[in-house]
Amino acid sequence: MTPKQIVESPRVHSPFGHYSSAVLRGNHLYMSGFGPFDTEKRLVGDNIADQTHMTMRNIKNFLEDNGFTMDDIVRATVYLNDIADWSVFNEVYGQYFESSYPARTVVACQLNGFLVEVECTAIKGE
Repeated sequence: MTPKQIVESPRVHSPFGHYSSAVLRGNHLYMSGFGPFDTEKRLVGDNIADQTHMTMRNIKNFLEDNGFTMDDIVRATVYLNDIADWSVFNEVYGQYFESSYPARTVVACQLNGFLVEVECTAIKGE
């Protein structure tokens, strides 16, 4: 079995707690939830569109810094603070994919002072 490797990105903030931003096992990248924060862990945006753009840029940058692309994402779980934001989130989210979309689940839940969080699994080279 391939050993797991903890990976990070200089363009994305470090974890907020005792977890890894992502774990690489072979050609599978398991990403923790990413939100709308800059590298200094400051919240970016005060609406769902701006926060979704920042979240998706963080995901894209993290993937690129670790040799993956957005097209390598096979699964995403989305957490929305307010399910009424779904259509705006969905419109912005769709702008970050060029070919097929990953499988996705959207969950409404209470987030800690922000509006959206997205976790992903990416597989390279299949």
